[in-house]
Amino acid sequence: MLGDNATTMLKLINKARAAHGLVQVRPLDVLCSAARAHSCDMLSADYFSHDSRNGEGFASRLIRYGYGRGGYSSWCVGEVIAWGKGIYGTPEAVFRAWMASGSHRTVILDRRWRDVGLSVALGSYRGLTNVYMYTVDFGRRIR
Repeated sequence: MLGDNATTMLKLINKARAAHGLVQVRPLDVLCSAARAHSCDMLSADYFSHDSRNGEGFASRLIRYGYGRGGYSSWCVGEVIAWGKGIYGTPEAVFRAWMASGSHRTVILDRRWRDVGLSVALGSYRGLTNVYMYTVDFGRRIR
């Protein structure tokens, strides 16, 4: 189950996708688990990267969490991450920043996506408290 901030982020993403004539993405448990683990790990280990702290890339992480390639003729994934505190940590502020960034906007509005995993974790980061860490993992598998 998504928390309030992740639910708000999903609504913002799907509203933007609909405005661009794209299908909405639907949350999948395995992608949500992968996103949750990554947000929590970044907070606990005090780093910010698409790669896990052991160097594992996000695509490998998603496979490890169960979003595999086996049995599919096509498989693709993408990820956006962010962190913020106070008014800069709200889903609306993070989403606005992503949409103002060409590379993040491209990922969010990719026509291929059908599946999504979202996580917003709260913790300490870089000596700051009450920081929100966002991970959104997108994917599509075609049989």
